[in-house]
Amino acid sequence: MEEAICMLLEMHRSNCEADGVTYTTLISGFCKCGKPDNAYELLDRMIQQGHIPCATTYLHIMLAHEKKEELEESLELIEEMKKIGCVPDVSIYNVAIRLACKLAEIKEGVELWNQMEASGLSLGLDSFVIMIHGLVAHGHLVKASDYFKEMVGRGLLSAPNYGTSKDLLNSLLRGEKLEMAKDVWSCILTKGCDLNVYAWTIWIHVLFSNGHVKEACSYCLDMMEANVMPQPDTFAKLMRGLRKLYNRQIAAEITEKVRKTAEDRQITFKMYKRRGKRDLKEKIKAKRDGKKTMAQRWEEDDGSEFLTQLEVLGKHNINTYFLVIINFTYLVRTIKDLLQSRAYLVL
Repeated sequence: MEEAICMLLEMHRSNCEADGVTYTTLISGFCKCGKPDNAYELLDRMIQQGHIPCATTYLHIMLAHEKKEELEESLELIEEMKKIGCVPDVSIYNVAIRLACKLAEIKEGVELWNQMEASGLSLGLDSFVIMIHGLVAHGHLVKASDYFKEMVGRGLLSAPNYGTSKDLLNSLLRGEKLEMAKDVWSCILTKGCDLNVYAWTIWIHVLFSNGHVKEACSYCLDMMEANVMPQPDTFAKLMRGLRKLYNRQIAAEITEKVRKTAEDRQITFKMYKRRGKRDLKEKIKAKRDGKKTMAQRWEEDDGSEFLTQLEVLGKHNINTYFLVIINFTYLVRTIKDLLQSRAYLVL
């Protein structure tokens, strides 16, 4: 930073005045070095030279205040922006709201949100996610649900943000607010969100993990009515839960529907069931050991490399992909078991 300041002074001596971009770059550097006082000095000089700072210039200073958890200074900076005619943008408000929520200043966060809406800014997904997580973290579940439903109503919920819904639903059920959680899920379902198997799985697993086994089974049936097949480990988990409750009727109903769905998709039910038990055991063990399971690694990779190889061969039927994957996995496990038994006999 010392060399950068020397360069700025050299420019001034050569009658080459720095522009707004140069000042903004230097302010960013000082903020990253943890020297906001120097950044403010440059900001004052920038204004004196007739350059009007943009929102990006102030954003660097806002982030420095957030790092030091200086909420009051952040709010003062927003007011200073308004005084010189620089309208705070969504990024500025997002930083301030995130800091307010982090410091449990929920009222201040809501006030900033209202200011943002009143200024006519277009609220995006990031703003809602920051607000919802902040409210959930401090137990304001009713407000968090309202903001979440508004986010869904604006069509902002997408697959990468299912983690937000998972956190909210888990918190609601832990707080014994089952009906409110159902209302949130109903909102997701009726507002035209593109629900895939992972969205359904999150909701069913959240219900199951919080002891609502019958409700989880009911939504599993709804899932199959929507022509979405549950993941093998979801089926295995539900069967295990129903076995403990001695509820054979619901277990038989789900099994029959899964069997029919598997048949329609040309999937062997026996292999599907075996894979579910295996994946469930792996997840339980991985949770205990803190490792990722084969199924989790597959979900992260989406099996893209393997599916690409099949496409090269001209096989474009997704049912074929699924069947080949299951059979290949079973073959590998069978060979492994045979080798282990052979080693045991040799010993």
